[in-house]
Amino acid sequence: MSVRELRSDWVRNSGYYRSVNVRPVFRIAFAGLAGVCLASCASARMWPADTGWPAFPASEAQALLDEAERLRSDAAGADAARNAAEFALRRDLYSHALDAAELWYGRDRGNPEALALVAALRVADGNAAQALDAARAGLSRTDDADRFVGLFAERVSAISPETLQSSPLEQVTAQLAEEFPDSAAAVALAARVALSAGRFDRAVRYADALREHRPEDDTAHVIAATALLRAGNLDSALARLTEQLAMRDSLLLEQNYAMLLLEGGQPWEAVSRVRELRSRYPQDPQLALQEARMLRALGAGNIAEPILLELFARGAQADLCREELGRIAGDRGDWLESIEWYAGIQADELAPAAARGLVRAFVGQEDFDQAMATILDLVRRHPEHTYESLPLAAGVLRSAGQGADALAAYEEALRYRPNSRRLRMERAQLLVDLDKHRTAIRSMEELLADYPRDSEVLNALGYTLADRGTRLKEAHEHIRLALELAPDSPAIIDSMGWVLYRLGRPKEAAGLLERALESFPHPEVAAHLCEVLFELGETERAAALLRDSLQRYRDTSLLEAVQKRYLR
Repeated sequence: MSVRELRSDWVRNSGYYRSVNVRPVFRIAFAGLAGVCLASCASARMWPADTGWPAFPASEAQALLDEAERLRSDAAGADAARNAAEFALRRDLYSHALDAAELWYGRDRGNPEALALVAALRVADGNAAQALDAARAGLSRTDDADRFVGLFAERVSAISPETLQSSPLEQVTAQLAEEFPDSAAAVALAARVALSAGRFDRAVRYADALREHRPEDDTAHVIAATALLRAGNLDSALARLTEQLAMRDSLLLEQNYAMLLLEGGQPWEAVSRVRELRSRYPQDPQLALQEARMLRALGAGNIAEPILLELFARGAQADLCREELGRIAGDRGDWLESIEWYAGIQADELAPAAARGLVRAFVGQEDFDQAMATILDLVRRHPEHTYESLPLAAGVLRSAGQGADALAAYEEALRYRPNSRRLRMERAQLLVDLDKHRTAIRSMEELLADYPRDSEVLNALGYTLADRGTRLKEAHEHIRLALELAPDSPAIIDSMGWVLYRLGRPKEAAGLLERALESFPHPEVAAHLCEVLFELGETERAAALLRDSLQRYRDTSLLEAVQKRYLR
């Protein structure tokens, strides 16, 4: 059965997300300062309201909290406080959610769900001591400690990673594991958090402690093996799982063995392992999906596609298959097919993923109106996705050449996350594109004060100064430190080459730019190298590279500028 036959009537006028027109990392690394208001964005601030975008929900959240406070301290008051907390949590208003959750707990002190939410929100607030007090109380007041830890973990997972601070969470979970060693859930949570935080020795220790509670729990072995891998010891990680597989069959361990191979830099060995598993478990849809995802990630979408189509035809994992098939179609530029696959997705939990695919496809067709309508439809039907949709909308507006409206979208997003590093960086990149260089540089300096050893921020500021030809010694120092922190980054290597050229050291610059272009082919790097080669008098080589690059890349504006300057 062909894909055309499979997808007959799925097109509809709704959709979801994509991050469009995002330049490579070395251009994304621009910092913006939350709260900086330009004259140009003051008039543009009305953009969300003009389009029917949902209003910033803080006033609604506060009204729900005020109503809960007016009610008496009885069941109705507790329910109202809970509703206020849940509303604010779903809309990423964590300070409002914490106030409401504390009110809920005050009205219903025996409720472990209230305590779990309070503990999670105090972690998000950065207050490890108060979060630990709440978690201790929850564990002490329930007959089922594992259930409370599960509630706490569920609430933590609902908080945006942008807001959630790893250090307080690590402190809280580690202390709970030490104080409640008989709670397998507390030990398991501590192991997972330690792994996520890069505390690999601690993750292994907690995983081994978990095995004492649950000797046959494969999760403990997976956590320990993953920690060993990320600590740089692939052989020990694989040996850990091999030892267990020698004692018993475990599909979970087998699948994670393949994932370790993938993460450890042996992707085709990982694919081979999954294929062997599929031959043993031919009806397992998860294995087919795992192989297809691995192949797509390796750039072999043409091999993954038949696997997904066969799985889809069986009626297994239908929405996940649609997502993967839509992505593969988009990767080859078949936007109509991509739209049709994504438009068929029904599951609410895949709403953001479907949006990413649909908007990507509409922008690929330069149908910016439909892309924006797709995003607006998402936030109307799922207001809990409003915040995450704002940067997406900004990307579409930028692609459409509506810079002022894109800036307004970033400003609206910063009302939710005024300290978001990602938003501030993306906003500053937009300011550079809008020729607001002074404001952009000032914003980067503010961000650098918050993140003094962040290689992306250092590179962003250094590159912007170098590209402007100002404060070159300072730019060189910023980029030097960035390269020290991330020595293999082609983005930073390119920046170092560019600043050396600006400093009058073209021979040194050429070697670095060649290295950057080899590891990361991109028109901007190619334009830099062409210009340096022309200045060095290597005209034939520069002209050949320029011709090849003009044919190779879609965005040739910088290359055309070099051509105009040197090949008149």
